Amino acid sequence: MTVNRRVYAITRSVAALLALSLMVVSCGGGSENGGKEEPLVPPSVSIKTQSVSGEAGSQFLTVTATGNWTISTNATWLTVSPSSGSGSSSTVVLSYTENTDAIRTASVTISSSGGSAVANITQSKLVVPVPPTPPGSGPSGDDPPQDGNGYGFKTAQHKWLELPETPEDDKLEFFTHYMKIGGATVRNYSFDWDYDNLVAPWVAYPLCAGNIGSGGRSDEWGLDPLIPNTKQPVLFNAYSGYGYKYNGVLDRGHQIPSADRLTSREANVQTFYGVNMTPQNHDFNGGIWSNLENQVRTWAKKTGATAGTDTLYVVTGCFVGESTIKAYDNHGKAVAVPEGYFKALLRYKNNESVGHKGFMACAFYFENENKYGSKINKDLSMSVADLEKKLGYKLFVNLEAKVGAETYKAIKEENPATVSWWWQ
Repeated sequence: MTVNRRVYAITRSVAALLALSLMVVSCGGGSENGGKEEPLVPPSVSIKTQSVSGEAGSQFLTVTATGNWTISTNATWLTVSPSSGSGSSSTVVLSYTENTDAIRTASVTISSSGGSAVANITQSKLVVPVPPTPPGSGPSGDDPPQDGNGYGFKTAQHKWLELPETPEDDKLEFFTHYMKIGGATVRNYSFDWDYDNLVAPWVAYPLCAGNIGSGGRSDEWGLDPLIPNTKQPVLFNAYSGYGYKYNGVLDRGHQIPSADRLTSREANVQTFYGVNMTPQNHDFNGGIWSNLENQVRTWAKKTGATAGTDTLYVVTGCFVGESTIKAYDNHGKAVAVPEGYFKALLRYKNNESVGHKGFMACAFYFENENKYGSKINKDLSMSVADLEKKLGYKLFVNLEAKVGAETYKAIKEENPATVSWWWQ
C-alpha cells in the first residue's frame, strides 16, 4: 500500500512538471502580466480620405499597433513615411503622385507580430481646367491658371488685386491654390512661403458671399502638395516647446480661415495645410482675432455675391520681426512665433459713387497677445499706407494700374475710422 502511494505521488509530480513545461513552450515569445499572457493585438491602418483627386497630394494615416510594425504599399505612385515604427501613431504620411492616366487603386499594408491589415485608396484622373476665352471678368482677372495643370505658379505673374508686392527673394517663393465653384476653376488663395521661418508672411484671397459657402469644416490637418514635406510644418497635433511666454498654449492659427472657404471639401481642406498655420496665442486667436475674422466675412457678404464685381480683397499675414521665439512641429522642425498679425482689406463695389472709383480700404495690426478686448471698432483700424510702413512692403500692388496713381494713393492713405461704411 505504501509503494502504491509513492508511485501515485511520483506520477502526479511528473504530470505537473510536464504541464509546466507545456505552458512555458506555449508562452514562448509572449509577455506576462500578473502571471497571465498579454494577447497580441492585431494592427490596423486607417486612411481618412480613401478617394482622392488626380492632383499630387498627401495625408496622414492613423496606425494602431502594439510593438514594432512596418508599413508598405503595392504601387510606385504611393509612398509612406516613415515605413516602420513602434506603437500607435497618427503622423505617418501617405503621399501620392499626379495621375494623368485612368483611375487607379492601390493598397497600404501594415504588419506586426500581431498580424497584418490592409487599407485601400483610389485616385481619379487629373482633370485639366480649360481657361475661358477671353479670360477673366471684372477687375479681378479671375481666370484659371494658364500653365494647364491648375496648381503652383512659382512667381507672382498674376494681376489679381489682392496680391501684395512679391519681391525676388531666395528664401521666399510664391504659390497659389485653386478650387472649383459651379464647375469653374478659380483661385482659392495665394501666399509667399518663407523657408527659413516656416511661415507664410502673407496669404491673399478674394472674398464674397459666393465663395464663402455654407458647408462644413473638414478639420483635415494636412500637408501642402506644392511644397516638400521637409520644408513645411507637420501639424497633425499642436505646436510644442515654445517656452514660458505663451503659458504652454499656442494654437495652429489659420491665416485664411476655414470658415472663409466652406464652398466645398476641396476648398476647405486646403485651408488646413500646415503652410496656412502659424503659432498664435490661444486667447488672442479665440478672442479679438476670431472676432475680426467674423467681421471680415460680414463685410464681404455686405459687399456682394460675385467675385470680380463686388468683392472684398483680403490679405492676412504674420509679422515675425525680431522675434526669436520658436515653436516646434510634430517632427521637431523649428517654426518662428510671429510678433504680430495683420489684415488688409480692399473693398470693391461696381459703383463708382462708392469710395474712390468703387474702392475703399481698411487695415488692422495686432501683437500676438491677448490684450485688446473683444470688440472690433474704428479705434483699432489704420490706413493701408500705415500698415505698409510697419511691414516694409507694398500691399494691393496691382491696384495702381487699375485706378491710376492719384486714386491709388488716396485709397491707401485714407483713414478708415472716418469712413462710415465700415462701422455701420
